[in-house]
Amino acid sequence: MEQLQEVWDAKDLDGVLGMVTDDYEMRILHTNQMLKGQEARDYLKEMVLDEGTVSSDFRIIYENDDCAVTYERMTGELNGQVSIVQLFRGSKVSYHEISLIEDPK
Repeated sequence: MEQLQEVWDAKDLDGVLGMVTDDYEMRILHTNQMLKGQEARDYLKEMVLDEGTVSSDFRIIYENDDCAVTYERMTGELNGQVSIVQLFRGSKVSYHEISLIEDPK
């Protein structure tokens, strides 16, 4: 998780995409979206390349060889407190489930 966060913070697109599986899935709970495969990778790519999408206060709540739960604050497309559940297949992320509590406007 710390390696993924490092490449995320560095806006290293190849590094981020290299850490997710080809059949990667992303469930975005606050918009009730399920993105799979290339669609999920494309959305992830947009977020990495968006200079306004920035993470802060990152911390790992729980992590083992199969999954991780993280918390962070995000600005950009996701603006607020974000909790993410990540499932691993081997050394790569195969699934993200993202929960957002938006900051008041």
